[in-house]
Amino acid sequence: MSMPAEPPHGGDRVIAFIDFVKALRWPAVVVLLLVPLLDPIRTTIEALHGDSAGVVRLGDIKLRVAPHGLPLPDEAIVRAVAAMDADVLRTFLDMDQNAIYCGSLDAEYRAGMRRLAHLGLVEARSDPARAFDCRDHAVMTELGKRVETYLISVMVGMLKG
Repeated sequence: MSMPAEPPHGGDRVIAFIDFVKALRWPAVVVLLLVPLLDPIRTTIEALHGDSAGVVRLGDIKLRVAPHGLPLPDEAIVRAVAAMDADVLRTFLDMDQNAIYCGSLDAEYRAGMRRLAHLGLVEARSDPARAFDCRDHAVMTELGKRVETYLISVMVGMLKG
């Protein structure tokens, strides 16, 4: 006669549990290593996948947002651009690097010029030899020219990069 099998003792269950945990050790390590790498892997696959990665569409215009393809600014350019709000940036981009701004400018434009002067992008000058309405005038500084050249390079890189 055969005797029914006895359930394993408590010690056997503990050993079985420890063996089970040991068996899960390597899969757990692999999962823990892969989780932090999911985003970089996904980004790499998307970048290799095609033209849609890093492209923003504004109607029929495509802007490529690829930091490696854009020029790197120096610290002075970073500070100047970060300090400009949209209105000052519009005023600044409306300027010509070689022009002299004088005469009857509207109040909003004069306020923008004062803020640009505060940032060191334009400087006020006075020249008594000029006509009365243009004695006090503003010109773009060397820093202003560098900032404007940088912003234009970024726009061209995004549009045609």
